[in-house]
Amino acid sequence: MKTRLPRLEFVDALTAITAVTSTRTPKPILGCVQLTTEGDALQMAATDGEVSARLAVRAFKVEKGGGVVVPAERLLQIVREMPDAEVRLESDERHCLIKGGRSEYRIFVHPEADFPAVPTFEEESDLAIDGHRLHRMVGLTLYAAARETSRYAINGVLWEKQGKRLYLVATDGRRLARAGGPLAGARSADFKVIVPSKALSAFERVFVPAREAEDWVIGAKVTPNQLILRSGERTLSTALVEGTFPKYEEVIPTEATRRAKLNRLEFYGAVRRAALLTTDEARAVKLAFTKDLLVITSNSPEQGDARDEMAIEFEGEPVEIGFNPSFLGDALKALTSEEVQIELTEGFRPGVLLGGNRDEFLYVVMPVAT
Repeated sequence: MKTRLPRLEFVDALTAITAVTSTRTPKPILGCVQLTTEGDALQMAATDGEVSARLAVRAFKVEKGGGVVVPAERLLQIVREMPDAEVRLESDERHCLIKGGRSEYRIFVHPEADFPAVPTFEEESDLAIDGHRLHRMVGLTLYAAARETSRYAINGVLWEKQGKRLYLVATDGRRLARAGGPLAGARSADFKVIVPSKALSAFERVFVPAREAEDWVIGAKVTPNQLILRSGERTLSTALVEGTFPKYEEVIPTEATRRAKLNRLEFYGAVRRAALLTTDEARAVKLAFTKDLLVITSNSPEQGDARDEMAIEFEGEPVEIGFNPSFLGDALKALTSEEVQIELTEGFRPGVLLGGNRDEFLYVVMPVAT
């Protein structure tokens, strides 16, 4: 293989591909990227055994066809530091030569025969969705998925197709985030699948948002044990999480006796400030709602206490309720709306945070003692 590539585009592709490579594995091949020349492009593939990605970089020139398997992270470090706008790659059975400007590196390669197969996506999509919308839906839910729990089904995000809409749902047992949106096209029947959190973290790096005004569609193919996503020359595939996702509808409050409208950024700032005087043992801020005022307080026996307040619109009887400030902050940071709503019933029941249409996004948070 011998080719010349634009360095910035190559760095971008390598940054995306390293989202799926594994750095802590007894199989070094899973920390590698496969580079193959095809036509006037360099095709790139990587996998950790469960999550896989394919990308392409248009070459300045392909002088000789072929393929090579090299450590992904090491290659990224080298190419990122090169001063020239062009990267030249050459390979043989033992080495890969990387040149840029006056810099030259020679790294050992791995046998191509040992590299695992990476799924392709040549068929028609089962469903299609606006890429900007799907990116927002992932950003609005991924943070709420469980981490390192024996309940494997909540270690991922539920993808639920209902007619012409797609919903993403995540929970860790103490909070629940759901985001929904219309599909641009759908050929498959309704389904429920659980996508691993790592795959969705990789999604945010592999599928970089286009300009907001540009048309951008992501196609998806769903099988009983795999999800494959495709946009242009980028493909991401993942094994699905086995198990049954909790019946999340049962924990979403259907009625509210108290409703508040708040400025999102002002509320986010007040929660963060109050959180400064909380501890891991007492991770709580108290919200006291009255007709036109919200008072936010926190108290730490070892450090002191904090108080903040802001003007709000409020309907219902005054109420006090405690929440984990990190849980509130995660949702407020992910939202982009200027205003948010909070729906409550009692100070000991879950609260619901909305960023507009209830069907577009809702966030259920369990209260905590203050």
